Amino acid sequence: MRAVVEFSELDAFMDTPIKNYSSGMHARLGFAVAVNLNPDVLLVDEILAVGDEAFQQKCMDQIDRFQAKSKTIIFVSHSAETVKDVCDRACVLDHGSPVFFGKADEAIKHYHKMLALDT
Repeated sequence: MRAVVEFSELDAFMDTPIKNYSSGMHARLGFAVAVNLNPDVLLVDEILAVGDEAFQQKCMDQIDRFQAKSKTIIFVSHSAETVKDVCDRACVLDHGSPVFFGKADEAIKHYHKMLALDT
């Protein structure tokens, strides 16, 4: 419990009902719980879209530690730069359907081509 509270940086809100948490607070708490369970597979959905830069870096450091242990991370993001930093392979979705799966840099190129067609 202490590790979760420390990682989430929500010490001052531990007596606040979770229903009163902001979406960012929910995300912080969820990520803190997930990484402290030491899972074999970590599912991360846009965690870096919330929190300040220091918290985002703390999350990235934790993701790096998981990668160093050869754990599987399924990382969802709209940030091509972050996908490039985190992922070896990537899947591009179009309206929920997969349209490309392969090396992350190739997936990003495919995604950017898709964006160019939409304009």
